Amino acid sequence: MTYQHKSNHQFQRGLKMSREAVTHLCALLNDELQPMGFAGHPMPMPVALKATGILTFCTSASFQAPTGDLCGVSQSAIHRYIREVTEALYRRAAGYVCFGTDPESQSRRAVRAGLIAGVPLVQRFTDCTHVAIKVPVRQPAAFLIRKDFYSLKLQIVCDHRKCFMHVCDCLPGSCHNSFILCQSQVPLLFTASSQIQGWLLVDKGYPLQTWLLMPLRNTASDVEETYEACHGSTQAIIEQAISLLKICFRCLHRSVGALQYSLQRVARIVAVCCTLHNFATERGEALQEK
Repeated sequence: MTYQHKSNHQFQRGLKMSREAVTHLCALLNDELQPMGFAGHPMPMPVALKATGILTFCTSASFQAPTGDLCGVSQSAIHRYIREVTEALYRRAAGYVCFGTDPESQSRRAVRAGLIAGVPLVQRFTDCTHVAIKVPVRQPAAFLIRKDFYSLKLQIVCDHRKCFMHVCDCLPGSCHNSFILCQSQVPLLFTASSQIQGWLLVDKGYPLQTWLLMPLRNTASDVEETYEACHGSTQAIIEQAISLLKICFRCLHRSVGALQYSLQRVARIVAVCCTLHNFATERGEALQEK
């Protein structure tokens, strides 16, 4: 069953996007996802079915077999569709998950972020989170974390709208947040290239840098306490963004279970979920948590 046969309630509860948004998504992917049969004629496998499959997989608390049942196709077919659409969306991820370093965008972000709690010149917010994975073939101990599951650790950067602007997603779960930040492309944007003027808000546990805005370890005055409160209120944006991502795209939530794919495949699924999130946000649609 394609998304075209779903009710409005199923759209809001299941696919998290409006019918118009999914139709637009299908149009963007149509040329790439429409398979060709003999003599160049399209095969009767609609792009809508593939879009329904990937959205159901990403947003529901079920994996391939249940997703295939919901869409009315076999598990082997839904496996192919998920892989095909994941690759197509991944190739477009850079167009949706990107920093935007032009002066106008930077000024707009700084103004909007300052309205949250009065912290000036904030450009972005960053934090890390975990996605449960199956036991890796190589160096499994590096992926085992204190909560007793294997994970891929993600560094996610967002803006004031909770749009994702960067994802560093291929490091073992045991890596420290500061190590992941140093390994990512983020420092170059704030230092050597000076493409970004302003602050990157972070939580505790990061190294001291002139471009990082961190919470204080101890407060000794009313001014410092006010700063702490403003920093916490502003930094809450990234926490809310990560929570929203995992609630809307349940395939990333540990409660569903570990993703049974290679590390590279899991990283691409993460990028696709962030891309779909930004795709909906740019269309002015608030993703539904329930």
